[in-house]
Amino acid sequence: MSALPEEADVFDALFVCTGNICRSPMAQLILAERLHEQIPEDSKSFLIHSAGTYGLAGYPIDARAARAISDLGISGERFLARELTGEMLARADVVLTATRDHRATVVTMSPRASRRTFTIREFGRLCEVVDGSALPTEAVARAREIVRAASDRRGSVPATYEQDEIADPYGGRQADFGTSVRLIEESLRSFLRLLHR
Repeated sequence: MSALPEEADVFDALFVCTGNICRSPMAQLILAERLHEQIPEDSKSFLIHSAGTYGLAGYPIDARAARAISDLGISGERFLARELTGEMLARADVVLTATRDHRATVVTMSPRASRRTFTIREFGRLCEVVDGSALPTEAVARAREIVRAASDRRGSVPATYEQDEIADPYGGRQADFGTSVRLIEESLRSFLRLLHR
């Protein structure tokens, strides 16, 4: 989604992986599309973007990643990779990373972001135990409260290292990209369900 005016009240969701050409752009584009489908009017109040810890700035999305999301009817044609910055982390309402290592990198760069930084799969599990009946009605406030509630529930849904990770499909088979897409979609489902009032 494109940048919105600075004065607008916007929920800023930032996805992070390594090169910003596979996992994080797939997650960015999937969430943006699902928001547009499920809450079309409110989706304008969400800024969904991504960056890489070693971002290949200016590179397009990997061809196999583009193919994987195209199976969902989503285009990555206009995507260009970026490198993660402290400014991005300072602005983000939630930072969702591909792995625990990425999460650690984010928290090292911006300790203040620790409570709002999760792996994508961790966030999905925590959203499953958030009580949707207590959430605000307005979309941006609702999304921010989901993040706060998910953070408060850390440790309540234990997971193994593998259950927190989305492995890097780069250099792998097309099926590996399909697995990444499936894990991303499954992980975002509970957040989207909570947003949909």
